[in-house]
Amino acid sequence: MGWRSGNCGSRWSLGDVARREVRGGAGRRGMILLVVLIMVVLLALLAASYTYKVHAHANTVLAEHYRFQARMAAESGIQRAIVLLRRNPEDPEYTDDLNQWFDNPEEFYGGIVYSIEDASGSETFREREETGADEDATYDSQAEAVWRYSFYARNYDEPDKVRYGLTDECSKLDLNRATEDQLRTLFEMVIPDDPDNDVDIDVLVDSLLDWRERGGGPRANGAKDSYYQTLKPPYRCKSAVFSTVEELLLVRGFTGWVLFGEDYNRNGLLDANERDDDDSFPPDDGNEELFAGIAPFLTVWSREMNTSNDNRPRINLNLQDLDKLQEKMEEYFDGNLISYVMDVRSSGASFNSVMNLIPAPPPPEEEEDVYEEELPPESTLEEGEETTSQPGIENGEESQGDLSDQEQTSDTSENVQAPSQPVYQNLTAEEPPGSYEDLPLILDRLTAQAVPVFSGRLNVSTAPREVLAMIEELTEEELDAIVAARPEAPGEELATPAWLLTQGVVDENKFRQILDKITTKSSVYSIESVGYADHLGVVERLSVVLEMRGPIAQVLYYRNLTGLGPAYTPHGVEERDTRDRAD
Repeated sequence: MGWRSGNCGSRWSLGDVARREVRGGAGRRGMILLVVLIMVVLLALLAASYTYKVHAHANTVLAEHYRFQARMAAESGIQRAIVLLRRNPEDPEYTDDLNQWFDNPEEFYGGIVYSIEDASGSETFREREETGADEDATYDSQAEAVWRYSFYARNYDEPDKVRYGLTDECSKLDLNRATEDQLRTLFEMVIPDDPDNDVDIDVLVDSLLDWRERGGGPRANGAKDSYYQTLKPPYRCKSAVFSTVEELLLVRGFTGWVLFGEDYNRNGLLDANERDDDDSFPPDDGNEELFAGIAPFLTVWSREMNTSNDNRPRINLNLQDLDKLQEKMEEYFDGNLISYVMDVRSSGASFNSVMNLIPAPPPPEEEEDVYEEELPPESTLEEGEETTSQPGIENGEESQGDLSDQEQTSDTSENVQAPSQPVYQNLTAEEPPGSYEDLPLILDRLTAQAVPVFSGRLNVSTAPREVLAMIEELTEEELDAIVAARPEAPGEELATPAWLLTQGVVDENKFRQILDKITTKSSVYSIESVGYADHLGVVERLSVVLEMRGPIAQVLYYRNLTGLGPAYTPHGVEERDTRDRAD
């Protein structure tokens, strides 16, 4: 059974050989199994990694899809605002109510853009709010999609709340037309004393004026190229008008704190992290008052078309074609007013202001010496000569023409020079037939100034008190009276400046003094539109500035502010109660 190796002298049995072969085969099979297991693990890891990557990409695409839908919802709201601002008088729902665009929760709070089912038949966020349900618990990605938009705006009358509407740019101070005194007054009024943010008002004012004006030499506290060229990186002084308010960040002395203050997310509300005394970003003084910077009070788009509230060209009282003038006036006015206008024009005189249609009041007692010279009953101007016609101004220079026949040009009222004092006498010995009751229609439909656009006027129906204070003729008491009277006045009444008289806020002498500086309408509006959904937590926030030239809307400024955070709670009434807040 055994055998001997002739070469090695070793003795092996067949059993030994068999056992050795079995052990060798088992080892090889074990190694193969180990390799297979390792490969299976690697392939599983690779498959898991690929699956995770695909899933991540799918979620990214889905998130971008939701963000796009939210952005489209926000832009849909902007399109709705454009339709409203067109103010088509043929629309049966047309109204002059200022609150239709200024503060209208029914139109601009939770407006539905897309819904598979009738929203009234589903559980909307309004219903959840009424029942006190936790809004986060209602997010269900499998629920029927309902996309919405809301407009949020600063509420200067109630700073703890927001407005649901648009902001007209005429409610802000025009950065390119503000005088040195106006800028200084605004900065001193708005910018608080803060030891951590030392601000020199003289530097701010002089540097701002140097930036927007030509010339190589800086003011005493200003800056020109010689300063900006030393910065890293260096740049030149613009020496031209500002294109945006944010451009102030390039001007000497202006920092992010000066421009936007503690309001890091720029929502106009005092959030928890903006009142915690630097415990969290952004830095703040913890005084329970929000300093939102100077930016909310400034604009570069303060423009108003010389049109009525329904976007029709105003009738120029100094129209050369008297037959055409009479025909236009007969559409809106009665015979007495038309006859007076025709008599004045037929005599060769021209209207200095639409206020010439209202009997002139006696001048203020303290200013009687200023108005001793009587205005001649008839003008000595020959036909075709220039005369003043800026509203509220009774003397000056202005060109005549038919406003309705003018093309829309860049010419504005800024070229019209106003006298230092207005004159209050009537144009003729006959007393004008107009009255306070006629004044809203007169101010809306008529003009004595043949320019297509006014610039720099301030909206007395919407501007915050800080901006209205830039009208130097107004006293502190009158400013308080204006701000106090606006919430109680009907929106239709606030559509023309006549409410200042009808509400007894100012007397007629003061009204005539300021009429060329004020307005109650605008052609440019800023919108902050937030798009969101009931079933998702995705929010997109857009800031847009629109200019309405008749029915045509032009986008002047577009910026996505989503990076600053949602800033609002869309599913509920947005409010920050600073008077009774639990810490």
